Amino acid sequence: MASAYIVDAVRTPRARRKGKFSKVHAVDLLTYPLNAVVNRAGVSTGLVQDVLVGCVTQTQEQGWCVGRAAVLAAGWPISVPATTINRLCGSGQQAVNFAAASVESGHYDLVVAGGLEHMTRVPMFSDAGGEESPLLKHHHPDLVQQGIAAEILSQEFAISRKDADEFAYLSQVNAKRALEERRFTRSVIPVPFVDEQGVERTLDVDDNPRLDTTLAGLQGLKPVFKEDGIITAGNASAIVDGAAAVLIASEESIKKHSLKPRARIVAQSVVGSPPRVMLTGPIEATRQALAKAGLQSHQIDVWEINEAFAPVPLLTMREIGIDPTKVNVNGGGISLGHPLGATGAILIGMAVDELERTGQRYALITMCIGLGMGIATIVERV
Repeated sequence: MASAYIVDAVRTPRARRKGKFSKVHAVDLLTYPLNAVVNRAGVSTGLVQDVLVGCVTQTQEQGWCVGRAAVLAAGWPISVPATTINRLCGSGQQAVNFAAASVESGHYDLVVAGGLEHMTRVPMFSDAGGEESPLLKHHHPDLVQQGIAAEILSQEFAISRKDADEFAYLSQVNAKRALEERRFTRSVIPVPFVDEQGVERTLDVDDNPRLDTTLAGLQGLKPVFKEDGIITAGNASAIVDGAAAVLIASEESIKKHSLKPRARIVAQSVVGSPPRVMLTGPIEATRQALAKAGLQSHQIDVWEINEAFAPVPLLTMREIGIDPTKVNVNGGGISLGHPLGATGAILIGMAVDELERTGQRYALITMCIGLGMGIATIVERV
C-alpha cells in the first residue's frame, strides 16, 4: 500500500465563543486555512483532487455542504470538489483519515482535509430536533448526553474531582507555556475580524486560555451536570470557534510537485464503544492503531488525547499505560478549546509541530466521540 504524507497543516486561532469571530461568517472562517495550506506549499488549487471537511453542526451557515461552499468562497476553481463529514467530535480527524486512506489506495494524489466549527454563529445542538427514534430508544433506552456520560464514566472508573481539577489545571499551565514560547506560530494563521467598535483587527493567537487560572479557583467551581458530580466548566472543554486544513499527498505527487513532507500517516482506526458511557472509545481505538502500526505505547513520543472532559484522557492514560508527561504537553480542549468538527485536524497539526520541535518520531492522536465511538491516528515525523 502506498504511503500518505502530511505536507502541511494550518489552523485559525481558537477564538472564545461570542468573541472575536462573532462577525466572521462560518464559511469564510474556513477559507483562511484552505488558502493558507496550499499557498504555503506552493501548490496550485486546481491540482487538489478533493476537499474533505469535518463539521458537526451542519445547519444554518454550516449546512448545505459547507465544505463545498468554502471551496467556492475561497476562490478555488469550480473543478475542485468537496464534501462534509460528520463523525461528531471526531469529524476533523476522520476527514484527515479518509484523505490518507484515499491516497494510500491510489485513488487520490493530492487532497486537502480539515474541519470547521463556528460555535458562536451555529450553536452546538442547533441541528437537533424532531421525533426521537423509537428503534434507537428500543435498543438503547438509557442514552444520556455527554456531560452525564462523563459523570457516569468518572463514577464507574473511580476518577475523583481532585483528579479532574488537577488535570485541568495542568492543561492551562501547558497552554500558557506554549503561548509564551510561541509554539503554535508555525501552524496558526492570522484571521481578520471586526471588533465591537467596527475596527478591523487581526487575531493570530488562541485567546481562550485562562492564563490566571489557579487550582484553588478550579476547585471552587460548581458541578454543571450533576449536583454531586465532578464535571465543571473548568475541567470540561471550552466552546470556541475555529477551522483547520491539512494537505495530504502521495509520494508520487511529492516528487512531481517538489513538495517537502512533514510527516507520514502510519496507521488509523475507528471503533464503536458503549453508547451510554460513550467516552471510552479512545482506549480501544488506540490499541487498534498501535497494533496496526506494530508499535507499543512506550514508543509513542507525543500524545494528543482530546480533552472533551478531564476524565477522558485520565482514563485513557490509565488503561493504556501512558506516561502523563507525554500527553497534551501544549494544552488541550480544556484550555485551548474544542471547536467540535475542527479539533481532530487541529490536534494532528499540533502533534506534527511538537514532533518537529522536539526532534521525536511518533505521535498518536485520539478522541472520544458521541454515541460511543473512538478514533485514532498515528503519524511519523519525516
